[in-house]
This record gives sequence, C-alpha cells and structure tokens, in this order.
Amino acid sequence: MTTRPDKPILSALRQLAVGESCTYPAERASYLKSACTSFGFEWGKKFTTTTNRAQRTVTATRIA
Repeated sequence: MTTRPDKPILSALRQLAVGESCTYPAERASYLKSACTSFGFEWGKKFTTTTNRAQRTVTATRIA
C-alpha cells in the first residue's frame, strides 16, 4: 500500500497491516519518523523508515 501525500500520516500509520508501507515527500520525513516512534510505542506497533534521496521520499513500513 502506498499512501498519497495528502492523506494524514497518523491515519495512514494506524491503518497499516504488517508488511504494508506508506510513502511521503522528504519534507514530511521528520514528522513521519517521530510519529513512527511515538505512536508505534503507544499503539504497540513497530515501524521502520527508509529514505530515497533520488526520489526525495521517506517510506514507513510496519514490521510488527
């Protein structure tokens, strides 16, 4: 699952199943990484993030 940039990050993260991911522009990288850490802990979920410098995007993937 790839999320459009206009969908709120928290909504996208909350809806991800294990193995699914969402991608946002580089400008949202700090917030996405912070949300994965803070809300992942709160919700009992684990996420990993990767950056793509060439495409200027950041992707969060739910791993547990």
